[in-house]
Amino acid sequence: MNELTILYDANCEFCRRVAAWLGREPAYLRLRFVAQQSEQAERLFPGVLDPRAPVELVVVSDEGGVYRDTNAYLMCLYALRRYRSWSFRLASPALKPLARNAFEMLSRHRAGLAFLAPATWRDEDWVTQLTRHRPMRCVPAGSPEGDVPGPAVLG
Repeated sequence: MNELTILYDANCEFCRRVAAWLGREPAYLRLRFVAQQSEQAERLFPGVLDPRAPVELVVVSDEGGVYRDTNAYLMCLYALRRYRSWSFRLASPALKPLARNAFEMLSRHRAGLAFLAPATWRDEDWVTQLTRHRPMRCVPAGSPEGDVPGPAVLG
């Protein structure tokens, strides 16, 4: 496999931003981006896209493999140098259902997610924003860190 064609929703700001991000990332495979709404998509892959179905991410390999839903997202990660190992982890039987839920949530709410950050943000801006807040973690009761105000413990 040398190339993946990523059929994305060109009418969705979030999808366009993700496609642009994928295009900037170092990759093991050539990535070609084609808007699902284009004549090029139907010409290249007749019958792959169902115009009556909701628009979803579809990835097609140069070997003829067609990936939809969770597998399409995993193939995008698989193509990237920094995220290939994550594609293997998330494809494992234990994590694939979790990955599926996360990808479905992203897909279902993609219109609203497009407005989380200005279009001018670079990857470094996202990292800065995401690392500003300390992650929540569990600490044993009575430990020195246990006195820090945090979420209530159910039990």
